[in-house]
Parts: sequence; structure tokens; C-alpha cells
Amino acid sequence: MDSGSKFQIVLSLPRIKFFCGLSLFFTAMLASPTFADALDTILKEESLPGVTWATVDASTVQTGAKGYAELIDKRPMTAATKVQVGSVTKTLVALGVLQLVSTGQLSLDSDVEQLLPELHWDNPWRAEQPVTVRHLLEHTAGMDNIRMWQFLNTNVNADTPLTDAFPQSHEHLLQIRTRPGSQYSYSNMGYTMLGLVIERASAERYEDYLAREILEPLGMHDSSFRYIVQNQDPRLAMGYLEAGIAQSSVPMFLRPAGQFTTTADDMQLLLRFLLGNGNGLIAPEYLDTLGRPSTTDAYLAGLPMGHGLALATRDRHGVLGECHPGETFGFRAYLCVFRAQSKAFFYAVNADSENADYERLNRHFIEQIDVAPVSAAPTVPTARLDEYTGLYQLAPSNMAQFAWLDWMFNSLWLSADQRRGGVVIHSMQGPERLLLPVGDGLFRAADRRLASHVFFGSGNEVLSYGLTTWRKASPLLLCLGWVSLILGAVGLLYIVFKGLWSILSGRLLENKAIFPPWLCIMAFALPAYLYSTQPFLRFGEATAASLILAALSALLPVSLCLSWYLLARIQNPSRSSLYAVITSLQLCLVLLSQGVLPLVFWQ
Repeated sequence: MDSGSKFQIVLSLPRIKFFCGLSLFFTAMLASPTFADALDTILKEESLPGVTWATVDASTVQTGAKGYAELIDKRPMTAATKVQVGSVTKTLVALGVLQLVSTGQLSLDSDVEQLLPELHWDNPWRAEQPVTVRHLLEHTAGMDNIRMWQFLNTNVNADTPLTDAFPQSHEHLLQIRTRPGSQYSYSNMGYTMLGLVIERASAERYEDYLAREILEPLGMHDSSFRYIVQNQDPRLAMGYLEAGIAQSSVPMFLRPAGQFTTTADDMQLLLRFLLGNGNGLIAPEYLDTLGRPSTTDAYLAGLPMGHGLALATRDRHGVLGECHPGETFGFRAYLCVFRAQSKAFFYAVNADSENADYERLNRHFIEQIDVAPVSAAPTVPTARLDEYTGLYQLAPSNMAQFAWLDWMFNSLWLSADQRRGGVVIHSMQGPERLLLPVGDGLFRAADRRLASHVFFGSGNEVLSYGLTTWRKASPLLLCLGWVSLILGAVGLLYIVFKGLWSILSGRLLENKAIFPPWLCIMAFALPAYLYSTQPFLRFGEATAASLILAALSALLPVSLCLSWYLLARIQNPSRSSLYAVITSLQLCLVLLSQGVLPLVFWQ
């Protein structure tokens, strides 16, 4: 007979209730260390210094922390430790904009090009569709994400005007590349523009307005949009890069897109606000659409996934939430709300590591607050899988400056898998993914519960998963691109080794025709060395390294033309040298035509 049966025999009903309650108490006591132990394991295995978090589950609110806020002195992380949250900042900036909309000082359809006429706009759709506040909030304005000089630059301080991020000298900086509202394309510049919109509507700095109108009413007294650095505020955790390299705070040109310091204790207040009805600060109808897309072609084609006015609807780990990740120098953060279940979580890690699996933390907190899973959408077998196969390229690339690289390395190849009844995505950047049809051009990735991708257009030539869009492209052109790249790379390598061999064998004069490009190629070692000796935060500045790099990348095709001319004057030129020069030159001409050369990363 088990112990439960013995208790039923010898104890009265009140005592049974007492022991059941006692059992539940000890079960809860044992569960807490399990949660903490799991976090310890994740931090240790992913080489992360510390984490601070807040969770909301109906009426239950918990905050906590594990690990270290600073590694040298072993200062422990706590729920009151200040952390930076990167792009989670955008959620609060969006709330500030929606507060202005709720009070009638702005409209979601306000024409931003009229609000900020001093900026150098380049919108081919201006007459039919100007850029609006809604477009900036939803990342559908069609503008670029960020430029290197806006990101990695020390020529900025805490009081640099936001307009300095959009100088008039850059005529194509605000080039609108897709019809506003039609496609999602993440843009840090867009949210910086929202900071300018707040300043124009409120006639004060956006930091001051948001502190008074959002942070104070919510009681977030340990949070700030102002620049805070560790040596001035001991409560701020130290950030870390790869291998535990300490990284202190960095002021930003695009600070409305990612500059916010807070605590887990404060963030639980924000989570509760997002799960509420607006508390009079924001109209409830705007809170209801924080994570719901509304204008994109993918949404109109039936895909529910995508970015709303502040958050993005995400189908991850079997659950559906409205979330926003954040990343900045030395920190990673994540915020996710599940409005229908009145649950939410936030965490921040004081490490920005490319090798760590942060999804383990997402899974951990989803399990901790026991989010109900979503039922998987049933597949709808189709015999028309071949309609969706072929090559797809990014449309648009997130950063115009790297569009050619994205075309070469981030294009997708889709093939039909009749056995499994779906199409397979092949990518150079990740493992294969199986998409299963769920009807009307909608497909569900095998690791998702709901429709995650949609094909649309007259010939299903466009593919989107809500946050990225691809368009069918010519495989022949991509093959030619790779042939150009391989031949050019082989030609450049040949020039390098032929030049070295000529010097070592004493045949310098015999092969002097290839020495102009050889000298140019070898000279690239100088900017490489200079870059290694300067702080990485100066990558976007006009330093000696960047100036020499730009000059050499501009001179390379000139030196190849000179080499070709010298070889042509020789009665019997080396065919291998001639082919190497020609193939190298064609690659340079391709890169010139695509705006890759010369390599210029400063303003």
C-alpha cells in the first residue's frame, strides 16, 4: 500500500487538505531551484556573464537575475541592475508616438516628408504614397537600415542632434526603395526619424518627452533614454563581447533606435502595461495592433506574421507571441507578450556573442510562464509545387550598400519535395527548411505551427515570411555572377603569386607588366594592419585605414588596366598573366557597377 492510501485511511478530511497544501508548498519550493539551476546551466554552457529578467503570468509578477554584472569584481547581477536593451528601445519610442496619436497631436497617416521637410527625401512614389508615421512604426517606409558611419563612429556624443544622422550632403541616404507600406524592411534610420517626429510634435528633445509622458506615468524611475556609461553609474552592468572582452556604453547617431537603459524591476511595469488597456496613456485600439501588420503585400496576401506598430508577431517554440529582440554593444535583450493569455517575459544578457544560442533563453522563459501552445495548421496537399520552385533573391536587401553581397550569398533556391509534400528552401546561410502547403499560397515551415511563408504575385514570383521578402530571379545571372567572382578571385591570386615568384626568382624585369596590380593588392596589407590597431568603433570614420582602403580599392581597376596595356605592348605576352589581368579586371568592373567599389564606409 502506498503512502497516499495510508493517509486516506488514518487521516480525516481536514488533515488531508493540510498535507496536500503542505505538499504543494514543498513542490513549489523544489521547482524554484530547478528554474535557477537551468539558468545557471545556460549561462555556463553559452559563456554568458549574467542575465536579469521579469515575467508576468496573470496576476503573478516575478523578477530576478543570475550571474555577474561585472566579471572582474564578480559583482552579482540583480533585478535592480541597470542594463541596455538595444532595439527593445523601439517599443518604447513607438509607445511615445502612439501617445501623441492618442492625444491628437499626430496621426498614423501624418506625412513625415511634410513634417520633416529639411531632410533630403528621395521617394519615387511621393505623389501616390508619401512616407507616413505608420510606415516608420511598421518598418515599411522602404528606406535603408543603417550605414556604417552611423553605426561605428566615435564622432558622436550624448547631445549630437538627431538631424546629424541625415546630412544634406548624402543625396541618396533617404532613398525609398520600395513603395511605402508594401514591404517590411527593418530600418534603424526609420526609428531615428520617429525620434525627430516626436521632437517636432512636442517641441522638446524626444528623451525628455518620453521620460515625462511614458516612463513617469508607468513608474519606471530607474529607466532612461539618456546616454549612461558604466564609469558614471555603478548600477549599470558592464557589457561584454566575444571571449569576455568588456565593452562600455557607446553613444549613437541613431539613438532612438537602440539607446535605453532600464532594470528588470522597471520592465515588469512595462510588461503589465502592454498586457493592459492603455491606462489612459494610449488608446486601446492601438495596443491591440502593436504586433499586427496591416499594410504589407504579404499581410494582404493572407500571412498573419509580421511587424505591427511596435512589436512583431512571432511563431516560435510552439507558441505565438508579440515580441521584439534587442542588440547593442555588449548586450542582448528580448521582450515578448502573449496578450490572450495575460503573460509576458523580458530578459537582458550583458553579452553580445555571435556564438551563444540565445534561443535557449527564449525557450526557458516560455516554459517558465507556461505559455499555451498553438495548434498546428493542417497541411493541404497540392500538386502544383513546381510553381514555387526556383531562385529567389532579397527584394530589397536590408542594407543597399551590401545588395550585391546579399544577391550572391543570401539568395534562396527552392525545390519541390514530392515525397514530403512540400518545397525545400536551400540557403548558403543556414540549414535546409521544409515548407508545407496550408492553402492559398500559404506555407508552414516544419518547425512552425501557423502559416509562416506566403507566395504572391501574378506568377507566385514573390516569397515572404513577413519580416523578409524575396523575388524570383534568374539562376543564369547568379551563375554568371559566381563565375565572375571565381574567375576574378583566381586571377587576383595568380597575380599575387606570380609577383612573389618573380621577385624570389630574380625575374622582376621579365614580368614587370603585372607589378602595378601586384603592388596595389599587396598594399591592402597596410589598411588591414591599421584597422587592427584602431578601435573597431572607428570603422565608419575617415581614418588613415579607411582612407587608404578607399584609395587602393579605387586604384585596383586602374592598375589592372595599366597592366593590360603593358602586356598588350609585349610581342609575346604571358597568356596566363593576360588572362589573370582580364579576369581580375572584369570582377572589378562588376563591383564598380554594383557600387561595391571603391570601399567607402565613412560619411
